[in-house]
Amino acid sequence: MITPELINLKDYELSGGGKLGESFIKRDNPDILLKIYSIERRQMALDEYERAWKVFKSGISCPEPGELVTTDDGRLGILFKRIHDKKSYARALSEHPELLDKYAAEFADFCKKLHSTRPEPGLFPSAKDQHIKGIMDNPFLTPDEKEGLKRFIMNLPDADTALHGDLHYGNVIFTPDGQKYLIDLSDFCTGTPLFDIGVMLVQTQLISEEMSVELYHINKTVSMQF
Repeated sequence: MITPELINLKDYELSGGGKLGESFIKRDNPDILLKIYSIERRQMALDEYERAWKVFKSGISCPEPGELVTTDDGRLGILFKRIHDKKSYARALSEHPELLDKYAAEFADFCKKLHSTRPEPGLFPSAKDQHIKGIMDNPFLTPDEKEGLKRFIMNLPDADTALHGDLHYGNVIFTPDGQKYLIDLSDFCTGTPLFDIGVMLVQTQLISEEMSVELYHINKTVSMQF
């Protein structure tokens, strides 16, 4: 069990936020990014810390992780080597919708490279196990719905390829020199790429117009074209 290092949040400057937490830049070292999770997301922080290190050591492109830390109010965080001048494909698309074809092709090529990677067996959870656990823990599904979804998942093809687990155009970032990185790695797993494609379909087709704009800064027409 890793004991997180206590940090003083006054040593960091807020740089962004989202539904799961906030990001900060270290005041005396702008090469260090701090990602802090909300108090109810402690397990997600632990999952990302563990999996980010495994992803990085596997040679898959992601920001280099550092220490697991905690604030005085009990929130967990992870230090990362900061990727300067980065931009997510969601943000880039919102700013330059005329470059949709270019961005979509780059994103697809990067995902194909990810989905052709085979990590060491047993290093990451299987997507089937991960999704079945999520279904069984879901309080809004009936027992019959849970069993039906479980059967559907078990009938999907088996595979040992790398999966992001929450793949969408907000979770791939790129820099002006063309480097690309996966972020938000708490759900990283292995299995058939159908799981990652399914997440993309949900994020582009099944969420509301309002949620698409709130989360990704783009409307559903542009999202579905992507």
